[in-house]
Amino acid sequence: MLIAFEGLPGAGKTTQSRALATHLSQHCAAVTYLPDNLTRDAEPLGQALLTLFDSGDPFSRHDSVLTDTYLAAAIRADTYATHIARMLAAGATVVEDRGLHTLYSYSLAGLLQKHRAPPDEAIAWLQQVGAFAGPAADRSLWLRLPPDDAIARAEQRQGHPYTDEQRAFLRYVHDAYTALAETDPDLHVIDVSGLGIDDAHQAVLAAVADLTAPAVGLSNIS
Repeated sequence: MLIAFEGLPGAGKTTQSRALATHLSQHCAAVTYLPDNLTRDAEPLGQALLTLFDSGDPFSRHDSVLTDTYLAAAIRADTYATHIARMLAAGATVVEDRGLHTLYSYSLAGLLQKHRAPPDEAIAWLQQVGAFAGPAADRSLWLRLPPDDAIARAEQRQGHPYTDEQRAFLRYVHDAYTALAETDPDLHVIDVSGLGIDDAHQAVLAAVADLTAPAVGLSNIS
């Protein structure tokens, strides 16, 4: 089983994905926690793809939505093949900090911002590209927080502000997640606005209660 956490920087994805992995492991589930690309060691091909993807700007990579989308799809396909598939085959539950909907949301944000693309057509195209990026999670959880609140948290965490352009783009990412949630039943919304860490954790547990089942152990990919 694959569970992915989605949302803006500052929404609490890493905190909640780690908390879910720990909870499942404590209840006799075999769990692998998969950090996001920026905090995970990659094999040579994956590292080469990440290097190509890195432009110095964490959001507007290459000023080309097509380039960003295809590179992101290649990175996700490599991640699935090298990390996710083998753990699923071994019977583990994989908790993924950012999944396939991250590709969709950031690319859709670029299409909405730069090209004024009709959302339905853009989503249909992204899903076609996503078919080459490995299977989606059995459950994707969007930790929804008002964009300005998420941005403020992320800026406080990193110790410096985003640019006005980056803030504007992240608001488009929020709009993209909203459009995806309206059309994709596999993206489950958890409204974490006003929730502390413990209450958000309880909301996550409720959102996956029908999926989780016991097994054994916890491993981490670092």
